[in-house]
Amino acid sequence: MEKLKSKFNPLFFQASLAAGGVALMPFNFLQFGIPHGKGLIKISDIVWTQFSAIQSLFYGVLIAVMLIAVLVHFILTIIFFAMMIGWIREKTSMNELMSDPYRNVTIFPIIGSLAMSANVLWAPTGFFIPAISGGMQSLMMPSFVFFVGLWILAIILQFKVLKSWVSKSIDFKKYNFVWLLDVFAFGLVSLTGSGIAITSGNVNIATIASLATILTIGFGFSLLNAKLVHLIAMLLKAKKLPDAPLLPAFFLVIPITCLYGLSTYRLMGYYSKLYNFSLEGIQPLIMNLSYVIAAFWLISTVYLIRTYLVNHFLDSKYAATQWGMV
Repeated sequence: MEKLKSKFNPLFFQASLAAGGVALMPFNFLQFGIPHGKGLIKISDIVWTQFSAIQSLFYGVLIAVMLIAVLVHFILTIIFFAMMIGWIREKTSMNELMSDPYRNVTIFPIIGSLAMSANVLWAPTGFFIPAISGGMQSLMMPSFVFFVGLWILAIILQFKVLKSWVSKSIDFKKYNFVWLLDVFAFGLVSLTGSGIAITSGNVNIATIASLATILTIGFGFSLLNAKLVHLIAMLLKAKKLPDAPLLPAFFLVIPITCLYGLSTYRLMGYYSKLYNFSLEGIQPLIMNLSYVIAAFWLISTVYLIRTYLVNHFLDSKYAATQWGMV
């Protein structure tokens, strides 16, 4: 246990978070690409006899990737969570991290990965396990309690981080795109909250989840804009890119943008049904705009760090920031 505690780093959860993202990608493709009944698609909705050989191969690969990614996500989550418990009990390492204004933001992948676990449970896991997909309403109360716990913990950690920024003399020139990890975590928490809001049949649960998600989106998006403006300004002023291990962190802007866009899209759908008004023109605009921004950032990032990707990525040492590419 001592060995595990000494080696643990919250950035480990970037791996389980990435695996969860990989699990959701094929699920979303199947959800919107294959006609099925009401609700989320499940494996029994796949009628293989209706597909051509090429389609069967394609969907088969997607399902296999999804299954592997689900297993990897939960296995890594269990391993890292056990290591984290020992790390927390040790206290010294955690206290040192939280008191360091240049590193304390790296605590947030824990929140982000655990928030991703709820989405992986509802969708990709439910795809394979009928008891989950068929009993979604029974999961809403424990999911809501889990969401509230993550929401409160994220807020507490954010205020601790903010306190370290204002209580010490900080050189903001030392920050890079890893600084966006808290914004990323808030985006994942908002995704979980919006999922509960649009899924739960319990009015109280849906209402509280939607209100908490609005606060999360508002705070997280404001923080994103403030940090992004500063980081871009520093990058232009420096007229050079950060060191190679930090370059993949540029990609973090892409999932962040999509997370806030999707969460906002869901909430707009929830409130339009609740108050019986139409947002047919605005909802697609929000969703498409977020993906346009993400695509623009992806193309720009690939262009900026093309030398690193072509000449150094395969030969470079492992860096936690590389999970941002996934």
